[in-house]
Amino acid sequence: MQIVIFLILLLYVLLILKFTIGWYKTEKAEDTNFTPNVSVVIALRNEENQTEKLLKHLQSLIYPTDKIEFVLVNDHSTDNTYELLQKNRIDKLVLIDLKEGQGKKQAISKAISVASGEIIITTDADCSFNFNWVQTIVSYFSDKSIKLVSGPVIYQRQENVFQKLQSLEFASLIASGAGAIGGGNAIFCNGANMAFRKDVFLEANDLSNNSSVSGDDVFLLHSVKQKYPNAIVFAKDEDAIVKTKGAPSIKEFVNQRKRWTAKSSDYKDSTTIYTSFLVLFSNLSLIYLFANCFADISALQIFGLFYIAKFIVDLLLLYPALKFFNRTDLVKWILPFEFFYSFYIVLIVILSFTQSFNWKGRVHKK
Repeated sequence: MQIVIFLILLLYVLLILKFTIGWYKTEKAEDTNFTPNVSVVIALRNEENQTEKLLKHLQSLIYPTDKIEFVLVNDHSTDNTYELLQKNRIDKLVLIDLKEGQGKKQAISKAISVASGEIIITTDADCSFNFNWVQTIVSYFSDKSIKLVSGPVIYQRQENVFQKLQSLEFASLIASGAGAIGGGNAIFCNGANMAFRKDVFLEANDLSNNSSVSGDDVFLLHSVKQKYPNAIVFAKDEDAIVKTKGAPSIKEFVNQRKRWTAKSSDYKDSTTIYTSFLVLFSNLSLIYLFANCFADISALQIFGLFYIAKFIVDLLLLYPALKFFNRTDLVKWILPFEFFYSFYIVLIVILSFTQSFNWKGRVHKK
């Protein structure tokens, strides 16, 4: 059993080292004056508390006004979201009240079908961004070979321990996704900050061919990767960072992670599947070694070696990522987080495939 566990550890170390190298290989865009026609697409459902702030952020963006439009889709909101959007004073805003179908995938697809921009940028209603965000993201498309850009996302800074651990986990996901892209083998991205060419979406989009209620970002990434494996980049630029809110409570956090994990059964990309299983088995191994210590105190040494090795390689990836996000205050939480994360991730996997989850007032069962 020990041989199997250390083989898992070796494969995990090699994977994270590959991500780390990929992170360092990622660069800023060269032509920052590139200004194609852009459509910023946002799906909203029950976002009345975010609408006013969102509109202000959109108004603050610096980009040629004749080359940008905002396509906002109301996904059957039961609050005052749509009414507030109708009162907006933003130029070049296209407002859609979704009638046929429901859910984020349908809303995004509908928005893109009417969008006039050659470049589509997606984000969420609860996000905030730099005034130069759009210009920074689209700059990567000055290279005509680029089809999709994955942007950096971080949780807004909060002081309690739960929020810090949540921010650390989220940063690790973004760093891993960026590292995989930098290494030439993309596995996932985040729809709160991504951009792609409209014609590529229309060509590669297969959102209707899977049963998952979420994953509009990852499934599009996989489709683009399959057709254009070298056409995806990560925007490692401070001006490209989008900030969003973490889950306000443990209950909502678990519900969100259940939703994220449930879509993994629909993955068809072999590298993403391999990565998912390797992360799961590495954390299962840590739990097994910890439990073994109660039966045999000598097993503590093996547990310690596994724990430290995993911590060191994770630190190699996380430190530069946290530095990029100006969140080095989270570094001190990595060591204890390693232990917490192993139990948490295994529990989430079990819950994701055995329990329903709630999303925007809708209950879904995997």
